This record gives sequence, structure tokens and C-alpha cells, in this order.
Amino acid sequence: MKKLILCTCFIMTMTACAKNVQTDDEFWFSQGERLGRSGYGVESDILDRIKAKVPFQITPYSLGYQKGLLEYCNPYNAFAKGISGIRYNGQCEDHEQAVMIKVEWQRGWDAFIGADFYKR
Repeated sequence: MKKLILCTCFIMTMTACAKNVQTDDEFWFSQGERLGRSGYGVESDILDRIKAKVPFQITPYSLGYQKGLLEYCNPYNAFAKGISGIRYNGQCEDHEQAVMIKVEWQRGWDAFIGADFYKR
């Protein structure tokens, strides 16, 4: 029984030490996807800080950013973003449903702003 516990602990320790190494392309794709999904512009202060530490790779970053932006620009989530107080800065202007996104976001934003005035 003691050997089983020791063996299990050893295996768990070794598993915890294993690293999942990303390539530069994977790193920049995931950063682009994260920033796009969060609604940041293609250029942002966060990107500048990352670029200062890691050599920039524009192609994987751009591909990831476009993928993340598609998720951010889902017209059916625009109202939820507005009512949550998330600002819209024209990130989705090139989207085929840009008008619907803007209208739904505005409807949510108006409810978000109005909630301050109608609290009892």
C-alpha cells in the first residue's frame, strides 16, 4: 500500500513538472485571439507591452486577432456587452452585421446607463 501511495505521488509530481511549450506562432496566435475576443483594437497598449518583451510575429497575431474578433462581434452578444457596461469603439465596423451589432449594443448600453437613474 505504501509503495502504491509513493508511486502515485511520484507520478503526480512528474506530471506537474511537465511543460507545455508553445511555438512563437502559437503564442502570437493566442495573444491575437485573446485581444480580439476582448474587443481591443488591432493595436493596443497591451500589445505594445507584449511586443516589448517578445519578438512580434504579425501573421499569426493577425490570424488569431481575426478569429477572436469574430467571436467578439457576434451580434447576439452585443446587447449583453452593452448592458454590462462594455464600451463599443467601432471594433465591428467591417462586420457584415455591423448595424445590428451597434443597435443591440446601444440598446444594452442605454439600459446600463438608465439603471443608475432608476434605482430606488
